[in-house]
Amino acid sequence: MHEYDPARLPDYKAIEAYGLIGDCRTAALVGEDGSIDWACFPDFDSPAVFAAILDPGAGCFSIRPCEPFRARQYYESGTNVLVTEFTTANGMARIRDFMPMIAERRMPASEIHRGVEGVSGCVPMALVFEPRFDYGRERPRFKSGSHGALACRGKQNEQVLALSCSLSLAVDERGARAEFDVESGDRLWFVADWDSRMTHPVKAYSSERRLRLTRAYWRDWVARLIYHGNYRSEVERSLLALKLLSSGRTGAVIAAPTTSLPEWAGGTRNWDYRYTWVRDSAFIMHALFNAGYVSEGTQYFDWMLERCVRDDSPLRIMYSVRGESDLPERELGLRGYEDSRPVRVGNAAAGQFQLDIYGSLIEAALHYQRVGGVLTMVEAERLAAIIEFVRAHWREPDDGIWEARGQREHYTYSKIWAWVALDRGARLMRELGLDLPWKGWATEARTIRDDVLERAYNKKLGAYTQFYGGDILDAAVLVMPITGIIAADDARFRSTRELICRELAAGPYPLLYRYDPKLAKDGVGGPEGAFLLPSFWLVEGLALGGLHKEARAAFEALHQHASALGLYSEEVHPESGRMLGNFPQGFSHLGLINAALRLESNVHIARPSIIG
Repeated sequence: MHEYDPARLPDYKAIEAYGLIGDCRTAALVGEDGSIDWACFPDFDSPAVFAAILDPGAGCFSIRPCEPFRARQYYESGTNVLVTEFTTANGMARIRDFMPMIAERRMPASEIHRGVEGVSGCVPMALVFEPRFDYGRERPRFKSGSHGALACRGKQNEQVLALSCSLSLAVDERGARAEFDVESGDRLWFVADWDSRMTHPVKAYSSERRLRLTRAYWRDWVARLIYHGNYRSEVERSLLALKLLSSGRTGAVIAAPTTSLPEWAGGTRNWDYRYTWVRDSAFIMHALFNAGYVSEGTQYFDWMLERCVRDDSPLRIMYSVRGESDLPERELGLRGYEDSRPVRVGNAAAGQFQLDIYGSLIEAALHYQRVGGVLTMVEAERLAAIIEFVRAHWREPDDGIWEARGQREHYTYSKIWAWVALDRGARLMRELGLDLPWKGWATEARTIRDDVLERAYNKKLGAYTQFYGGDILDAAVLVMPITGIIAADDARFRSTRELICRELAAGPYPLLYRYDPKLAKDGVGGPEGAFLLPSFWLVEGLALGGLHKEARAAFEALHQHASALGLYSEEVHPESGRMLGNFPQGFSHLGLINAALRLESNVHIARPSIIG
């Protein structure tokens, strides 16, 4: 619980002071002070309409007490319905925020429902509705409506955000405002409706009914989780977070719903993560399959296979949720979170060559086949072409998992996944019974494995390094025993793990840096925080090596770096523990799910070498 004074609110809140709501089309960040500071319409990667998290003047939708208050947030159990409680000297009020999710019904446009309730006493409240189009760069034309206010863009009102409520609003060129008292037992609804051309009686939105249906949707969805181990609540919350990052239309999962939240305050490592990475999504498919969500994993895999069949060129590393691969990067003239510039939209890494993505996709295809998925012959042919592409190109340098913007290298992580592509590809085609050269692929897989184990190992250091012939450590190689390219108890891997834990330690164990940015020439420069995903890989490796007590202790230590809502960012500050990077981060939640499943002896998700 944190304290706020409306007369002295900071320009920026801590990243961990936000909760996420969404409708599997877009999402919104709701601060514990009652302000929606990030939301894009109509899609995840559309221009933001509320962007105060990146610049205080870039738009917000705030409902908060007029007097000093303490605030706390929590999710209703088993749902993504977010509750924010305010306690003042005179009483308590709460806001219940949600975006409707109704079973068997895909809403044609997004709505944000905000229910204000009086719990005790009398709390004076203030509403501020100040959307700004195009990432805060365009002030709307505001109009009073019969039942609220309209924010309009363009001469023909090409874009409209309508706020409907029962209050009388003061509307001017800045936006709409109101002050009102909330007494015990009061309940008021406010609905922000994208693309509605007029305001409506707020009762017409049937918010109470939609709230019940939304609760039922989330609780029915999370009840399908087949994991019943010690960390079910943590796994539930991570799955609910991943579901909020997914497209209801395609199943594509974005990396995060935000752009340019910095990997270091004041730094330049600020990227747009509102896209679906093949690698991330393939890993997420594994997690969904293992947790019992076969239909969701299948939906996304079908969409990804469609990309494979449709595109003649090699698979791109990332796409928009609509399947676009041209994602030009540009910079916006915003202050940036805590003055961290530049603020970027689009992602230039979309054009990189990252060898590892093919292995993650082929492994996902094998998993898909084993959970009952049906591959058409056209899809199998395209997957075979991808396997052949890897066979022909695995000896080439690439840009790597960390998307270095410098020269290409023979990255160890990439070679590992090239091995996975040939290894799993051979098994997949053999299981399908196809007349394809799977025996040759299996032979080539053994060649790649031998190459990795010999050339990536630095005998002087006693460790597998970031790239062939190098001496830079990289936490990404902690994935080695998870893929099965080497045993977790192999002496060479044990020494690698020990060296990484010592040299890349980032504050309290088991936090790790990805690599030392002072040594690795990644073309970006500047400091960054501790990256959470490799720490979850560390947990998996410890468990695979039989070090169950150590693995469990490391896993539970990582819980300390979740927000009060159980959400994870991409990175954390090694000293203060503050969250860094885009938020919530799918990769981090994926890591938690897989690590939790790995720790339970009754859930088998090991992915050993399948052939040879």
